[in-house]
Amino acid sequence: MAKTARAVSVLLAGVCLCCLPAFVPGPGRFARSVAPAAVGAGALGMLGAAPAYADKIDDAAKVLSEKSYPFLKEIDWTSDVYAKLPTQPPLKVMTAIDTMLKMGAAMDPAALKTGVLAHSQAIANMDSKGVATLADYTAINSAIGHMISSVPASKTMDVYNAFAKFNLGSDVGPYMMSKVNAADAQAAYKALMDFKDVIKASQR
Repeated sequence: MAKTARAVSVLLAGVCLCCLPAFVPGPGRFARSVAPAAVGAGALGMLGAAPAYADKIDDAAKVLSEKSYPFLKEIDWTSDVYAKLPTQPPLKVMTAIDTMLKMGAAMDPAALKTGVLAHSQAIANMDSKGVATLADYTAINSAIGHMISSVPASKTMDVYNAFAKFNLGSDVGPYMMSKVNAADAQAAYKALMDFKDVIKASQR
């Protein structure tokens, strides 16, 4: 379902955005979804998790991370623009966040713990500009993929529909694209869409 696919991609970005400066906003329509997404294998050994063979999500996370990392480094993570929902009433934002909390509560506890530890590790290692290392960024994307795939698609749709109600204006996408290299943004967006497809195929 196309709508579910879009929801997964928006949520992926949202989890990253909310948890750590490792968010991968994309161009065009996806860039216009940056604010509504106020929701986000090699590092597992370092985190103390039991070693496991890489699965399709881990493999896809590695590809996503490598292809989007140049774009990631171009983003000004010291800016507060990525943490804002412009012109949205606080109570409506809280209602939307509630759907994210419910989704989080439905996630597999082990996957959720791995995600938390991956973000904590990345925060400890990030540079002065707030950029995570490639290894940590890869671990985060892998963890997020497993977190989202562990919940029913209906939970993803609840989050998507809640944030889709917000009207952010037509200037958000062009503004954000003006701050980065367009080619890198396009490459990151394509990689994210491929990653989304892998997660969607694994989602119950």
